[in-house]
Amino acid sequence: MTGAAVDRAFVRLPEGLVHYRHAGVAGAGDKVPLVMAHGGPGSSAGLQPLIAALGSDRRVVAPDMMGNGESDPPPMAQPDIAFYAKTLVAVMDHEGLDVVDLYGHHTGAQVVCEVAIAHPHRVRRLVLDGLGLFPDDLRAEFLQRYAPPIAPDAAGEHMMWVWEFISQTTQHFPHYLRDAEHMVEGGAALPPPVVTNRAAEVLKVWSTYHLAYQAAFAHDLKGRLSVLPMSALVLQVDRDPLARYAQEAAALIPGGQVLSTSAPQRASTLRDFLDG
Repeated sequence: MTGAAVDRAFVRLPEGLVHYRHAGVAGAGDKVPLVMAHGGPGSSAGLQPLIAALGSDRRVVAPDMMGNGESDPPPMAQPDIAFYAKTLVAVMDHEGLDVVDLYGHHTGAQVVCEVAIAHPHRVRRLVLDGLGLFPDDLRAEFLQRYAPPIAPDAAGEHMMWVWEFISQTTQHFPHYLRDAEHMVEGGAALPPPVVTNRAAEVLKVWSTYHLAYQAAFAHDLKGRLSVLPMSALVLQVDRDPLARYAQEAAALIPGGQVLSTSAPQRASTLRDFLDG
């Protein structure tokens, strides 16, 4: 991995401890700080290559959503997307970041939308990487099937379920429909070490990993995109099963635009947009 060194820290909020990764020096240069919100399953660990690449010349901060990574569980049985947005703003406040650029991946894209709606004066540029504009019947199905609560059992079958869950997310969408119709275009199997690391991220938060997913599937994303008080860049990344929704999502956003890119080019695409 090249770029800036990525450090880690915690902030104590009234809701609990929040862990975050960060890079760059506050106040260095004249570039607006970047705050990043991860998708699932996982944590800000999945954003580490982007944090390092973009933190070479700006401040970058990426928290773990509560109930994910090293952050504490949320203090309620089922938080909503607005709760995760409030937590993200609290980390911004802790870091002294008044005006920022925002980037969100999948569930994180829904979180940063809510931040932009609640605090438009604090957001300069908004990047939404993967928006699931699922029809209502599919949202209802996903609430039941996509990320169910994990119940540990003596035979360890829950661990095999997590392995299959992770390994199939790059091959089939949704991961539990493993037929030709639901194959991810261009998708490929992840190497076992990558699956192991990602599965470990889920297993260490086995009792809460699903809460952010449930919040995302219950979130009125279409309605909220239409009231965004600013334009946004919607990334259409190849091999991302949510790329199919990029054009529709951008059309809902006043001044929304779509930019196609690849996963290896994501960092340079982001840099060009933020610096442009």
